[in-house]
Amino acid sequence: MIGLFKSALQRGFWAASGLALFLLALLLMRTGAAHLTPAMVAAGRFPSLWQSMGLGWLMACLALSGSPVAAAAVSLQDAQFLSPSATLTMLTGSRLGASFILFVIGLSYVWCRRHPQDSLTAGLITFWVTATIYLPATALGLFLLPHIPDLWIAGRGPPPLPALLEPFRALVQILKEVLLEVTGRWLGKPLPESTLGILLFLLGFFLVGIALQVLDRALSLPGLTQARANSTSDSPWPMFGLGLAMTAMTMSVSISIGLLVPSVTQGRIRKEQLIPYVMGANISTFIDTLLAALALGNPATVKVVLTEVISVSVISVGILSAGYRWYQRMLIRAFRLATGHPGLLGLFLIAFLGVPLILLGWG
Repeated sequence: MIGLFKSALQRGFWAASGLALFLLALLLMRTGAAHLTPAMVAAGRFPSLWQSMGLGWLMACLALSGSPVAAAAVSLQDAQFLSPSATLTMLTGSRLGASFILFVIGLSYVWCRRHPQDSLTAGLITFWVTATIYLPATALGLFLLPHIPDLWIAGRGPPPLPALLEPFRALVQILKEVLLEVTGRWLGKPLPESTLGILLFLLGFFLVGIALQVLDRALSLPGLTQARANSTSDSPWPMFGLGLAMTAMTMSVSISIGLLVPSVTQGRIRKEQLIPYVMGANISTFIDTLLAALALGNPATVKVVLTEVISVSVISVGILSAGYRWYQRMLIRAFRLATGHPGLLGLFLIAFLGVPLILLGWG
């Protein structure tokens, strides 16, 4: 009993600390983006849909996670740096790039245990499931976005949290003044507004990654993943539900799927089972992004996140209900083709990092 009480206190401490750091990071990114917006207005351009997708993709690769990038996207929209449509495509890019950490984990198994095909299974399947669902879901979301009224979101969302956010706004202002003073002394002149915006945004982006790791300590339940992930049911729904639940609890696809890499490598989880697991994980991964949008108190950002969730859910449930066997066979064939030819696998990994750079230069 004492041990359970101590564990509950520890989880409560990590949850409170993670939430506080998360709110501070969001406001830092929001403030930084607000300082960047005038420079973009003066330049007469904002990121296009393709550029924002490439930006989200590349940032997720660099951060080794999609969640901080998704939080950054809603902060950029809140500061009017991104349009709602560009925010939606940046959310999609963050999910595509989030697969990179699974390739990193898989390659570590290749080097240490020499199981190249099995070790890269989680990364390949996660990316292909994400791409084949999120790209059509993004098209659906762009269609739905203008038809979901902000007032509907505002009327059903939680009340604003101005009293809770005020201490964090004050802390952001203090950090901003300290940064201006330190850089001013070092440079001998005032820091340009756009440079200040970049520094504040990068600081917030770094802190949101730490905050999510702290929250993981309070919410992650790896034992449940290992205990239930061995289901051999032919129905995709149990694994879909497990992916949905585990990612909701860990708030990270990288963690909920990364925990399965050893089981996939050792053959305890078949790649056919991993497909619906990833489909479920790709829906509930936006819980922390939705919390970020709600914390900012902006109905427009909430609408974008909900539109993405609705679109991905519609496409995923549609595939599971009407065409899953065909979808499964298609992915397995693509997987065997890539892993059966080392040259193709190498080209895929090069393209994975090259495509976001192309998108950034497009438009």
